[in-house]
Amino acid sequence: MGKLLKYEMKKTWPAKLITLGLAAVAELVFLGALFLRNSRGSTDEMIGLSILLLTFIAFGGILLIGIQSVLTLHRDMNTKQGYMLYMTPRNSYQILGAKLAENGLSIFLTGAFFFLLGMLDVTLLFSRLGQLEALWQTIRNMLATINAEVSLDTGSVLCLTISLLSSWLATVSIAYLADIICAALLNGKKFNGFVSFLFFIVLSMLLGWIQGLFRLEGASVQGVLLIQSGIALAYAAVMYFVSAWIMDRFLSV
Repeated sequence: MGKLLKYEMKKTWPAKLITLGLAAVAELVFLGALFLRNSRGSTDEMIGLSILLLTFIAFGGILLIGIQSVLTLHRDMNTKQGYMLYMTPRNSYQILGAKLAENGLSIFLTGAFFFLLGMLDVTLLFSRLGQLEALWQTIRNMLATINAEVSLDTGSVLCLTISLLSSWLATVSIAYLADIICAALLNGKKFNGFVSFLFFIVLSMLLGWIQGLFRLEGASVQGVLLIQSGIALAYAAVMYFVSAWIMDRFLSV
């Protein structure tokens, strides 16, 4: 399993390096603009632009990690790229488990990296510029677009981050299952891609509906977010076992 995990990490490493490289450039621009700022706010536009870029890189990088994992699975099942992988003495549970484990580790480590980087940058920003009520309100408004119930404190933002990352991992696991159904059960059938996509949408909506059931009255927002994270991880586990069973029983490579 360790060798499979290392192999999967090696295949997805270039995208991670690109994400980290872009983040490093944006961070250097932010730090340079922050410490070169004078009393008239000469670099405020550059500071704002670098913060916006870092935000897009964080979200885009995490999305890219999940999408790349699904595309890699698709290529492994449908092209010669995966022949050597499936010729190894490993069963479908181990092969798919390595893919999901690599993706989960990558998503959560990347999320942790950008969370800590964001906390550091906010601390530096407020320390350097002092009271910035307008900026603080802007950040509150941005957070409200994601979840209006989350207050702007470290604990709530951390719980929200964990919830979003867990839900994204569950979404990737649903995409795994949809792609495996397309390759194993619907291969050669008319509109197989469209049917698989509809299957993906239905299962994604089901996840959201189940998570919505656990908005318990009187429970803290942080508690609800952590419960929803647990549901997402459990959902991802179910998708994994179903996907691996279908691969093991129906997929011929």
